[in-house]
Amino acid sequence: MKFIYVDESGARDQGDVFVMCGLMVDAYKLRKKTADFDAKLEQLFARHPGARTELKTKRFVNGAGAWGQIDAEERKQFLREVCELAVANGGKVFGIGLSFGAFDAAVNGGHRHPFGNSYWIGSAMFTSSLVQKKMQGVSGGKGLTVVIMDDNKREMANYSDALYDCDPWYDGLYQIQKRKRGVTDWVARTVKTRFDHIINTSFAIKSNHSSLVQVADALSYVYRRHLELMNTPEAYPGEQAYYAGLVATLDGAREKVGRAPNVPCIQFFNEAKHAGWPL
Repeated sequence: MKFIYVDESGARDQGDVFVMCGLMVDAYKLRKKTADFDAKLEQLFARHPGARTELKTKRFVNGAGAWGQIDAEERKQFLREVCELAVANGGKVFGIGLSFGAFDAAVNGGHRHPFGNSYWIGSAMFTSSLVQKKMQGVSGGKGLTVVIMDDNKREMANYSDALYDCDPWYDGLYQIQKRKRGVTDWVARTVKTRFDHIINTSFAIKSNHSSLVQVADALSYVYRRHLELMNTPEAYPGEQAYYAGLVATLDGAREKVGRAPNVPCIQFFNEAKHAGWPL
């Protein structure tokens, strides 16, 4: 069994970029992975006891509030170590980076998407579909996945409903390609096989109760800032290089859609994603 901890970064009033990322950990490694991150946080707080608070990456990186007592280089090194530890020993990254402008255009593109104008539900269901695609080939129940989200009281019920309802619109994201007698085709999904590797409810947890949700926040912010800097010509080159390096560390463990049929759900997310985000 797998566990994936998911958080997001960005909002319409903060810019054009929204990123939702999840860190997947095997159940057998969950206790150690959690302990490793808890220990790293405790080491930071031991050096700076006045900074003991929840790790919200944007505030941490910018030295907001109590985080300002920590030198900028130490903060940068800590975030680098968080990214390295996230993908160590089989950690996998799932998610999507959207441009709000591109998302709004895709919403009006006639793709018959089932989530209205909710970029949060669209991103959560894309991430879940990607998990389904990558885990449905894992045998013996080892690919069954529990999704744990940073609590979003406005959208969690809608997300649970979407997983339970299994709208066939998402089928193209996780269809399996088969070749028989020289002909390549996509295997149709059924109600029983839609999201059958996702535990069919969603779990929410407060981020201050889970270090792995705080890690998911860090990954989301790293990708978000990287995408923002791509569209900022006046950005400080050192900052661009720093986030590009972090993304290079994460991208080796980031799962992508790969080959997929040319159907409305694939068309939608190809249009809605940020130009700098390989789907």
